[in-house]
Amino acid sequence: MIQRRICLILLMGMLFFVATASAVDQPLIVKIQSAQGDVLFHHEEHLPTANDCIDCHHMGLDVGGCRDCHGVDKGISKLKHAFHRQCRNCHINVSGPTKCNGCHQ
Repeated sequence: MIQRRICLILLMGMLFFVATASAVDQPLIVKIQSAQGDVLFHHEEHLPTANDCIDCHHMGLDVGGCRDCHGVDKGISKLKHAFHRQCRNCHINVSGPTKCNGCHQ
């Protein structure tokens, strides 16, 4: 009986730690500046449709920002094309907005 209580307490502590750590690390809204109008990416709204962080952060979370490679390194698509390919393809699959004014403000 005592072992069950200890396991339950440890499990609750781990769940609290994971929930707290993920809430602190992720931004609520990411503003992507664009000449066509800024895109406000609501991180929390997109989490349920992603299987894992790697679905969007294809190089991992600690590599740097998208702008560090896209549009800088030859052979890697420009930032605009990368976002459009990534976001629009996902939006098509989950019935999200695909027209310009659906994301650009």
